[in-house]
Amino acid sequence: MVKKGALKRYIPKPSRREIFTIILLITEILIFSIVSPNFLSAKNLETVLRNSTDLAVVAIGMTIVMVLGGIDISVGSAMGVVAIFVGWMLEANLNPIIIGLVAIICGTFIGFINGILVTKAKIPAIITTLGTSNILRALIFGMLGTMRGWLTGLPRVFSLFTKGHFLGLPVPIFLLGIMYLLFWFFLTNVPIGRHIYAVGNSTEAAKLAGIPTDRITLMAFSILGSLVGFSALIYVGRLASVEITVGLDLPISAIAASVIGGTSVKGGKGSVVGTLAGVLFIAFMKNGIVLLGIPSLWERAVVGFLIVVSVLVDLIITRRLDKKQREQLSIQRMQQA
Repeated sequence: MVKKGALKRYIPKPSRREIFTIILLITEILIFSIVSPNFLSAKNLETVLRNSTDLAVVAIGMTIVMVLGGIDISVGSAMGVVAIFVGWMLEANLNPIIIGLVAIICGTFIGFINGILVTKAKIPAIITTLGTSNILRALIFGMLGTMRGWLTGLPRVFSLFTKGHFLGLPVPIFLLGIMYLLFWFFLTNVPIGRHIYAVGNSTEAAKLAGIPTDRITLMAFSILGSLVGFSALIYVGRLASVEITVGLDLPISAIAASVIGGTSVKGGKGSVVGTLAGVLFIAFMKNGIVLLGIPSLWERAVVGFLIVVSVLVDLIITRRLDKKQREQLSIQRMQQA
């Protein structure tokens, strides 16, 4: 049995990386507002928020998996497959509640399969999800190949997630606010959430503490899968169509949002607060590039650059902390001697 107090030490406090990301976000907004008069217009800000809702949802799950010490690069292909099923069900005029449940169940099942391969077959997460990503991408081509690569003119049943307003504000503000608050509470106050940090810090130590590491890993990938299924509903509701290239940029964007927000690629560190700042940073960066008339191909270059820099900073900080811990350990041993 794991004591609650023993797990608190695994939950990192707000880090300098997260604070730095928030400062970076504010700086980015100020710069783009100066160089582009339309950047801070209500219409533009609402457009940015709506277009990044599906990314923001998936980034929550990606953060959970990365805090655990894993990664999932199949999220884009998984969302694509689920989105096609959603499109087909909309064309068949099925009940929206049934469509929503099927979408989330399908996404959860894909995440569960990834989790099984990681925990039972002991295949590294990056290899597992690389394989399932290619399988699912081939499935997308097969499912849409006979339709010239598109599902179009779909009923906007789920447009409420991105198009609607509540109390005069866009629905995504309330949707993302509630989701991020719930998952922040889950990771910091619920025992299972604290177990995720413990496993990410040290799998062996977590096992010795009585934490079911395989079960936690399986649950983390399943949560990510369910969020991917939900994001497919948002995607279809926003565009009322599904194209053959659906989700291609989603994995890199979700990973970038998590890493830029302070999530460690080695696991054990990260929070959804930092991830939300990372999502907004990427969304505003892409929007600013468009407003300034810069070719869109630079989006990927900038995102890739930010990932490399963020990982490099994380490694430098980790090495310094490890060195400091080793020095403190040496001092303690000398004092004991």
